[in-house]
Amino acid sequence: MEPTVYHIQKGRLVLMKNPGSFGRGDCYLVDAGMKIYLWVGPKSTVDEKFLVAASAVINDQSREGKADIDRIEGGNEPEKFKALFDDFRLTDEDTEGILKKVHIETHEHRLWKVHREGDETYFTEVKLDRNSLRSDDVFLLDAWDDIWVWRGKDASAHEKFDATIIARKYDAERVGVQAIEIIEEGQEPERFLASFS
Repeated sequence: MEPTVYHIQKGRLVLMKNPGSFGRGDCYLVDAGMKIYLWVGPKSTVDEKFLVAASAVINDQSREGKADIDRIEGGNEPEKFKALFDDFRLTDEDTEGILKKVHIETHEHRLWKVHREGDETYFTEVKLDRNSLRSDDVFLLDAWDDIWVWRGKDASAHEKFDATIIARKYDAERVGVQAIEIIEEGQEPERFLASFS
């Protein structure tokens, strides 16, 4: 029985109906029960890498941290991984990432919402505006030199935890050193508010 495979597409995990094909420009999460593989394409982008890593950590929470998580560099797959698929193959597929080159070049600020529905955590980009901040969610503000985690007063403990994990993965995949700062709703420092102007 083949594992469940998710493809990172513009910030979302998309279930693959016919797993086995892996694009060199993309990243995939391969869920084989107590074994979770992060397949990282050699031409994939920073955002795809950190999203697949964060997703693996979140998926592992449902297994109480008991799953074994392995990172696989595309093109260097062990035989036991290839054996999971009836038709394993590499392609030149490259889905557009969500971190645009202009962001890298101009240090453009970006705002992400971390929202939980049932057992699933969603991570999506929203408009960079103070009005986007909602009390029942957690937001990650990438201000380039700083990564802020803004926690709404009505956000769940799961959302707060997942946002912190995602922020750490985001930081780990970025070039340079960013400070991760956690802010509670109503206690926003001026430097944080200035990032929206």
